[in-house]
Amino acid sequence: MGDEEMATGSDVKDSFAEKREHPRAVVKIEIEFKETIDFVSSYMINISNGGLFIKTDEAFPLDTIVFLRFTMPADTKPIETEGKVVWCNAKGGKGYFPKGMGIKFLKLDHDDAEKINKFVEKHFSQIQSHSFL
Repeated sequence: MGDEEMATGSDVKDSFAEKREHPRAVVKIEIEFKETIDFVSSYMINISNGGLFIKTDEAFPLDTIVFLRFTMPADTKPIETEGKVVWCNAKGGKGYFPKGMGIKFLKLDHDDAEKINKFVEKHFSQIQSHSFL
């Protein structure tokens, strides 16, 4: 890979990070999500107090309301909440992100928000060393 390609990838990563409102942590946590009837299982690859990114080949359209269920590491009680699809990467190739969708939390319980916040604070530095986020 030439220097020009590497600089371009870095620029994409930096410009995307500047748009983020909340710090996030790199994760690989199983998540179940659904629009209406049946839950589908996949993995989230990052999380913040504002939302998360789900790696999936079946991204929902923008503004779709989704129901989410996942358990944070070292916890036993699942977090169940609603979110809204705020961006999609249906074909992959948007910089360094895989196929999937970004979800903004809509109704996050205070205790669940605190769990996520503590997790993100603890693991935030890991994002600096991952090229795909």
